[in-house]
Amino acid sequence: MSLQVFLQAQMLGSEDFLSGHSFGQSEQVADLAGRCAWLTLICEVLPRALLAELKLSRMLLGSSSAEQFLLVLAEEDIPRANEFLTRAAEDIRQLSGDTLRLVWASTENLGSWPVARKRLDDALQAKIAAPLANTGDVPGTFAPFADASATNADSYFSFLGADLASATAVHWSNEHPAQIGWDSGQYSWPLREQSSVEEEGILFPRRFAMDEDGNTRSSLEELAGRAEGSVRWGILRGDVDHFDQQLRRAASIEDHIHLSALFKEFFAGELAVLCTMPDFWRRITILYRGGDDFAVIGSWDALVLLARELERLFEKFIEQHLQSLPGVEAKTISMAIEIAPETESPVSAVFKDAGTALRAAKSTEVGSLHVFGRTLEWKRLADAEELKNGLVRLARDYGFPPDFINDLTSVYREAFSARAGRRAKAVRVDRPWRTYMRLSRVIPQARGKEFASIRNSVITNLLGTRSAGFKLRPSARVGLEWARLAANA
Repeated sequence: MSLQVFLQAQMLGSEDFLSGHSFGQSEQVADLAGRCAWLTLICEVLPRALLAELKLSRMLLGSSSAEQFLLVLAEEDIPRANEFLTRAAEDIRQLSGDTLRLVWASTENLGSWPVARKRLDDALQAKIAAPLANTGDVPGTFAPFADASATNADSYFSFLGADLASATAVHWSNEHPAQIGWDSGQYSWPLREQSSVEEEGILFPRRFAMDEDGNTRSSLEELAGRAEGSVRWGILRGDVDHFDQQLRRAASIEDHIHLSALFKEFFAGELAVLCTMPDFWRRITILYRGGDDFAVIGSWDALVLLARELERLFEKFIEQHLQSLPGVEAKTISMAIEIAPETESPVSAVFKDAGTALRAAKSTEVGSLHVFGRTLEWKRLADAEELKNGLVRLARDYGFPPDFINDLTSVYREAFSARAGRRAKAVRVDRPWRTYMRLSRVIPQARGKEFASIRNSVITNLLGTRSAGFKLRPSARVGLEWARLAANA
């Protein structure tokens, strides 16, 4: 009787792969969409292709998502699996311009799952720490790369992204193990929009903001033009906090697979449904959906609303499925929104800046949102939105020039400038009467109950209710920036 073996693979370098390229303005969305689609699908396709090559059942695929997969094989299948993955890893390295690395490790199914998982983690770390250990041609590793290969790779991902909307199945061939296509190949798997245990295929929902005719995807200019106020677009990225730590606590292989599938299906399902809602269906395009993270592009104001709604759904999802699990790991989600400074800004640069902002938010405080240059707790976003709504009403309904929001922002700029890069906290005002007088000059008193109510609400959201100890709130600075863009100040 053959011994059962776990094989786990992991993709490294995805951040450089998605944000380290450059291309023409007209092709940038298609190129990034193609790279995101390829990265989402390659770790779904490779394990299925390996099982097909070994003539094994699909049931041996434990878990798979962007950047990792887990298989159960027989001991005698490991040499062929290593040969298959070695070819795939080399092809991936060349296709990605040496930015991606596929590493894998295997261990016998002996002992409890936590023990086997520890052996897998140790073996993977050894592979990661010694990247040339399994390289057959070490001198060739240091040879210069030809520019032509990078050009061909860019065109491959652009074509992949251009045909993404109409694809119904993904195809793969043994001749080019790193390449996937939409038209033909040795093996193929249908792409499914929803999770189903009865249907065979790969869960890969797609949602695109279409143009006015509904025939092609919207350009960056069209996405920016659909925003309220300032004509801007941006990118939203999100990541579950410490998901890997919760995954390591799984007591059995069944719990590990269940937890992985649960989060993958949450992001695939909820993102797809949200993007069909009236506030988002022509303003948001899904770029990337991983096992515990995602990325979307769209109108700047729709991104803020989408982040708030997705966090609300995630909180309910945790209450329903993970509340009984120990610890706080994987029970919060952090997000970051990066708004393009210009409509013509490179998508790759904005994507990279959003990733940097997300890492900053996670290192500052887990379960937070980085937006308008500030890291904010989710519960404070409602305060920022209330302030934004009041300021916009003053500008639109009561004739205040939009520039008055810039005057209010100057009150905060001096107080928070010394805290740039640190955790945002309320800043006590040394001379509260002066601050109140400055605000009163910017928003003078006027007759009318409704106006007085809006004015008082704005000042309260800016300074709080204690006149003897005014504090400038970080949420108020976010609200000011939000209102400034909404009013096109």
